[in-house]
Amino acid sequence: MKKHLRTFASSAVLNVYKNLLTDFNTIIMRRLLSIVILLAAGVISVMAGAQADYAKYLKAYNSQMAARQYLPASRSMAKAAVACADATNYEGAFKLIAGFDKSLAERKITPDSMPAPYFYSAKARYDVYQRFSNHASAQVWLKRMANHAKKAGNDEIATEMLLSEAQYYYSTDNNEMADRCMARVIRKFDAAKDYKDADKAYRELIGRAVDADDARLVERTYESYMHWRDSIEAANADTELLKVKKAMADTVAEMKRMDHTITARTGTMVTFISLFIISLAALALGALFYWRVVVKSRRMKRRAMEADERNAAKSAMLQNMATSLKPTIDRLDQSNPAVQTLRGYVENVGILSELDSSAPKDPSAMENVNLEPFCNELAAEVRPLLKSGAKLVLDGTRGWARIDAGEVRNILAYLLDNAVKFTPEGGKVVLAYRKRGANSHQFIVSDSGPGIPEEEREDLFKAFNSSHDISDGDGLGLPICALRADKMGGSLTLDSTVTKGTSFILTIHTQSH
Repeated sequence: MKKHLRTFASSAVLNVYKNLLTDFNTIIMRRLLSIVILLAAGVISVMAGAQADYAKYLKAYNSQMAARQYLPASRSMAKAAVACADATNYEGAFKLIAGFDKSLAERKITPDSMPAPYFYSAKARYDVYQRFSNHASAQVWLKRMANHAKKAGNDEIATEMLLSEAQYYYSTDNNEMADRCMARVIRKFDAAKDYKDADKAYRELIGRAVDADDARLVERTYESYMHWRDSIEAANADTELLKVKKAMADTVAEMKRMDHTITARTGTMVTFISLFIISLAALALGALFYWRVVVKSRRMKRRAMEADERNAAKSAMLQNMATSLKPTIDRLDQSNPAVQTLRGYVENVGILSELDSSAPKDPSAMENVNLEPFCNELAAEVRPLLKSGAKLVLDGTRGWARIDAGEVRNILAYLLDNAVKFTPEGGKVVLAYRKRGANSHQFIVSDSGPGIPEEEREDLFKAFNSSHDISDGDGLGLPICALRADKMGGSLTLDSTVTKGTSFILTIHTQSH
């Protein structure tokens, strides 16, 4: 009886296990079938989108050819050919390009007479070959593109050529050549401070990498892009912060477009799954870069706030020190040279702290100044201080300049007083003016004195840089002058090319009135 019960129990457990296994397999198969249907629907939807793009560009192409607008027509044809290739209809793409070339020939338009349309025709072939990784044929058409671009002499086409070369070299693992092409593009934009177009060029290259279905190329171009973004932030962190945020917002949108585009690159299930994995990797990479920029932006904001707080505290401390010491100094013997030196030092500390905490000069405070009487008056004040046989020469101090006369006078008076003090008998002091642009002016004060030792030049404009006997000078005059120049939107520098004597350059940038 017990043996019969054990046999019955074992049979029941086995039946339950078989039923559970059958149900589990059915659930798995249903889920796999659902995933396959959804992926197939996605492919069909994307291919339908590519077909819609093809129809739109083809319509524009036919309209522009009828109106004899050959350059816009060549661009529309190239976009239509790429859309056709995106739908894996490579034969149709090549037929469209060949038809365009034939139409140009029938209208007696040659590469020599009108190279720009032929450039976009060659580029269309290059893009199609890149889409199925035929690098040998792509290289042939890349060279033809270069010939047409050279004949066209068009700046936009030249940029397009460099981006295509960078894409090709990245896709063939020739990163050094690709980096050179991108450096030429970015150098051109950076020289014009056109960071927006430089950013656009990078993102266009990233888009091309995605269109080429090359995950390594996407990673490489993103790495180059972020390296460039970091260099721009380091050079101009305050103004670039907002640009980085916008660039990252654009990047997120671009990543969504890339995800949409990547899913259209396959005609079979194996190819689609591979591209789907690439799109997930691209999204993860984008999220990583976005997180990196957000963290860096927050860090930079925090550092800027901390720096502002430290500056404000330093200015308040210096101002309080100057104010507190003044009554004590007033009670001392004013005829004592040491007291007079101390008084001057305290006054300069007060001036420095007041300048440091003040706002930049309002451009509306600038005025048109007649340089000849302005410089003559400065020269007349310091000429009596010249040593025997020494002379003061004015050079180019004529015409008009829009400047803050009071602040410029303060700076030049200090520089001239120093120059006279260190110029020996028979020496020469020069006050020169040079106009460096519509809104840029330079005043140069030079002397034939002993010059400034090399080891002291680096910290020349830094206040409180080292401890020394203030009876030899408090070392605050040049920092005060440099700060005055900075508040006017200018700068005060030492001309390092001068080896005999000393030469200071006061540069002022003003707005046109």
